[in-house]
Amino acid sequence: MQKRVLVLDYLRGLAAVAVVFGHFLLETKVQNINSYSILYNLTEFLTFKRYWYYPFIAVHVFFLISGFVVPKSYENDGSVQKFFIKRIFRIYPSYVIALIATTLITNFFTIEPFIGTKQFIVNLFFLQDLLDYKTILAVAWTLLIEWKFYFLVPILSLSKSSSIFTYFACSAFVFSWCLIPIDLIHYIEHTKFHLLAVWCNILTDQSPHLLIVLLGTVLAKGYLELWSSKTATIVTLITISAIFFAFFRLYLKYEPSDVSLIHLNSFICAFCIFNFAYALRAKIPYISFLKWLGDISYALYVIHLTLGKYVLNFIINYIPNYPTSAVCITLCFCLVVSHFIHILIETRFIRYAKKLTG
Repeated sequence: MQKRVLVLDYLRGLAAVAVVFGHFLLETKVQNINSYSILYNLTEFLTFKRYWYYPFIAVHVFFLISGFVVPKSYENDGSVQKFFIKRIFRIYPSYVIALIATTLITNFFTIEPFIGTKQFIVNLFFLQDLLDYKTILAVAWTLLIEWKFYFLVPILSLSKSSSIFTYFACSAFVFSWCLIPIDLIHYIEHTKFHLLAVWCNILTDQSPHLLIVLLGTVLAKGYLELWSSKTATIVTLITISAIFFAFFRLYLKYEPSDVSLIHLNSFICAFCIFNFAYALRAKIPYISFLKWLGDISYALYVIHLTLGKYVLNFIINYIPNYPTSAVCITLCFCLVVSHFIHILIETRFIRYAKKLTG
């Protein structure tokens, strides 16, 4: 069990770095970096035109890991109250820091639209998709999916004897989101129930990603032998088919955009990476650096756009001919900041949550 957790920590840390590095590479592309540079060519390789995008792969790895470990965490907590207290104390500290920093930087140092108090509060409680407010923190779209999964976890863990039934009930509910007729959404948009159309749009877009999280739960059931190998294999294939169909519906919804197909290709890569890493868990030794990356991965993920974008632009202004060095310096800066956030804030809140829940 310990090595399994270590492997997931390693994956989480590497996935966070992949997202950060991918965002920074795209930022250098926006800056029109010299087309002869190594960084420019690497950025070209990572664009949508290549039909895959490794930050998407990293995000899908995050989703699989959440589906794998969170239900087990709920079972260990033993109650809904303890589970949500720990989730809140785990998610909010770094998120609030990133949210406040983004708001201050946007309002005082950029020409972007002013972020008001109401918008900030709505984002603070992850209600922006329900109330049709703009998301302040770009990476928060994944957290919105995570929170929806958290509310499904108690249902998934209702009874071990009916775990397959509860899983199919939850996955069928999520899958139904992608079946909402697009024409119906367009019709509702022109009525007084505009907010309902917004909800339908969001649920349709989030359906395949939340199904990926649920797939992580199936993998846990199979690998931890809570289900028979035959049952786990069948349910895995059914869930993957549902994910494929949900992404195909997104493709039809946003045609001729191919972003949904890129997500699908990235999901296939993430699924293979996750299973390959887990299969080798007993052969992978303890690596302190990767464990450290796993520990600071969440803080790094939520703060890198807020700090990294402006630090990167500042450095590029001084060394425009060395974009690779600018990206590496910015990445190191974000790693250091994330380390201190984890040590000084996250770990204290996690300890307090454990003390609060007994």
